[in-house]
Formats: sequence, structure tokens, C-alpha cells
Amino acid sequence: MDPDVISAITGGSDPSQAPALDGKVTIQLRVDDSGRIEVNTPQGARELTLRPLAELYGAGTGRPTIDPEDEPFIPLFLAIEQTIVREDQKGPARLTDGGVALTLDRLAMNPEGDPGIDPLARHLQLELRLQLSLNDYSRQEVRGALRKIGKSVVRHTRLAGPRGYLSFIREYVGM
Repeated sequence: MDPDVISAITGGSDPSQAPALDGKVTIQLRVDDSGRIEVNTPQGARELTLRPLAELYGAGTGRPTIDPEDEPFIPLFLAIEQTIVREDQKGPARLTDGGVALTLDRLAMNPEGDPGIDPLARHLQLELRLQLSLNDYSRQEVRGALRKIGKSVVRHTRLAGPRGYLSFIREYVGM
């Protein structure tokens, strides 16, 4: 976790002591492709740069399995899957399940590795940097989530063709 990002979002207070949001407080968070973020809260705006992925891994949740329905992992799985859907919705060159599977496999082996020219890998890494700034996940948990989603891609491709997973996840995530 990144205490600077958490401090910017909570207005400088210890996150465990931060007041509960009652729906009247709005926090806007903007992230650009280089990892610079702008946080707008009622206390004002702050700009920060997300730390590199390798610096953000924590001790993890301590859970024996990485289950997408286990509450601590929901933000991690949702962030990965929403990023895949957003990338699929960009421009005329849409993704295929095979391309998504290759990217997830590569990131599962080395999440902080060079994404090269793969825009999906670059955006997934950026989203992971944000999620790890806000949540305590270990490197092993991140790799496990990427592998689990990769298996889902393979399963849905077998059942419904070259865009089976992408069709499924678009409905599931609702974007």
C-alpha cells in the first residue's frame, strides 16, 4: 500500500480513523498513462505519481486461496476485468480471447515486467499499481488472480469461441 495515496484520498487522516463516507462526500480520482494521479476531495486537490509495481506489494491478505468471490479480492479481480473490458471497447481493433490470455499469462509470470507495445499489459499494470496503492496484496496474490482470470478466458473461449470470454465479461462487469 502507498500511504501517500491513501493520505490524499482520506484527507491526511489514518485510513482506519477516517470518517465513514455517507454518500455526501465526492472523491474524484484521475490517472494518466504514466501513473500520475490527481485526487480531488473536499479538502482540495493533490497530485501524486503511483509508485512502481514492485514497490507496492504487501504482506497480503493471509487467505489460503485466491477466490474472486472472497471479499478482500473483489477489488483486485474487478479492476483487472474492468481494464480488459475498457481495452476491448477502444477503437476498431478489438481484442480476442487469445490475445487477452497471452497478456494475462505473461503478467502472471512477471507482473512488473516490461509491457512492450502491448496496450492491455500496460493498462493492466497501471490498474494494478493503483489497486496495490490502496490495498494490501502480495505479489503471489496478484499473480494468482491473473492466472485465475487467464483460466476463465480459456474456459469461455472453449465454450463460446474466440470472443467468448470477452462477451461474458462485458455482461458480467456491466460496462
